[in-house]
Amino acid sequence: MDQEKEPFLKDNPELNKLIEEFNEDVSITFQNIREKSFLVSTIRAKWLARYFKEKENLERIKKAKAKILQQKMGDSQTKESILRLKNEAAISKNDETIQKLNSMAKITQENIEYIERGFSILDNLGFSIKNIIEIMKLEAV
Repeated sequence: MDQEKEPFLKDNPELNKLIEEFNEDVSITFQNIREKSFLVSTIRAKWLARYFKEKENLERIKKAKAKILQQKMGDSQTKESILRLKNEAAISKNDETIQKLNSMAKITQENIEYIERGFSILDNLGFSIKNIIEIMKLEAV
């Protein structure tokens, strides 16, 4: 994947690693087709575990951000207050820790979205391998 074509990969090197690993997992050749046919469920389980790990990371980031905002704003304002939203935006804009958390949340969300798109490929991988094997059997006859 060319990082010049995809500038967001420069901001998220972890996503680049996920893309490379996913491509390796779903790469099918005549030499590895039998192996991949046995590993389809294992590959899907691996990515499902990654998905839940990323979801947990995102929740931790959101909780950390909420805790910092609560500490800085105090408990005096209600959650529905317009003033609270303005204060939250001002604090977020000026607080380096919150900016880092926002960046981490963005990266984690991109990772989650990529893995979710990968599930549609993984869901069809078993059928694709089965069809390739059937074609290979027909050619061998």
